[in-house]
Amino acid sequence: MKTQVFLIDYENVQPDLLSALALEEVRVFVFVGPQQTKLPFALVEAMQKLGHKAEYVRVTRAGDNALDMHIALYLGRLWHQMPDAFLHVISKDRDYDSILEFLNQPTKRVAKWPSLSEVPALQRFQAKTVSEQVEAALRWLKDRPKNRPASRKTLFNTLLKAVFAERLDEATINSILIQMEKQKALTIDEKGKVTYGSALGGSVG
Repeated sequence: MKTQVFLIDYENVQPDLLSALALEEVRVFVFVGPQQTKLPFALVEAMQKLGHKAEYVRVTRAGDNALDMHIALYLGRLWHQMPDAFLHVISKDRDYDSILEFLNQPTKRVAKWPSLSEVPALQRFQAKTVSEQVEAALRWLKDRPKNRPASRKTLFNTLLKAVFAERLDEATINSILIQMEKQKALTIDEKGKVTYGSALGGSVG
């Protein structure tokens, strides 16, 4: 997966950043307005866990669209500096449409969302039911046609640690594997070898 970069307008969106912690490659920029003198502990804790991957950007002067202009500046800079990354603006404002249209030519690399929960890259961490978790796991496998686990043990550990970042217990991971077999997305033989079905491209491992 490409590096996922999040530029968050903290004046109008106060998201839970914990889901972003589980991404393999992530950068987070939280833009804070001049009137926001106190930040919640959950945000600070999540940012600390991200270490050098996270950065606060303090807008020191108030004014119409001042924070938006800072995000637009960073967006253009990061678009140039990180050509292999996908950039997400998290904001409820509608002032970015023309900028996004310009930056997405000829290849789409930028998108805007009103909340982190709507970002596809994070949706697997929002999945609550087994059905949603199976769908999220299958999406993850589809994105990696050349690098899929070849054994049940490796697939189990991959789902547990990489896909769901140890947010699910072992019983739930087993249920996900059972459901994927029932849907014929994959088969597991008596030796534990995994064969992927046509819906996932039919590759092994």
